[in-house]
Amino acid sequence: MKISYHRRRKIKTRRIALDKLIKDGIEEPKELAELLKVTIPTIKRDIEELKTMSKSDLTFKTKESSQQILEKKDTILKMLDDEEYYTDKGEINIAKISSKLKTSRTTVLSVLNGE
Repeated sequence: MKISYHRRRKIKTRRIALDKLIKDGIEEPKELAELLKVTIPTIKRDIEELKTMSKSDLTFKTKESSQQILEKKDTILKMLDDEEYYTDKGEINIAKISSKLKTSRTTVLSVLNGE
């Protein structure tokens, strides 16, 4: 069953809050359920999941700063001067650029369109 983006975000937010409450010393599932306004089985399931989650799973990604975006645009423009990032037909290999920079295809296309 596929879980929607908003549902996944809600679960992640709840688990982050649960982790913080546990670190603050509140460990009773009934008390945690009352504080987070969910059922006790949900709390127990989340506690089991917290055991397998890493530190990076308990944080949200931050948006890039404007300086980082400008640097990425400059890098993309430099890549366009390199023949390595073109196909045999002379077309731009967007997939290669986006995988090299670990960025989305949309970002590369926006630079190509002059945005």
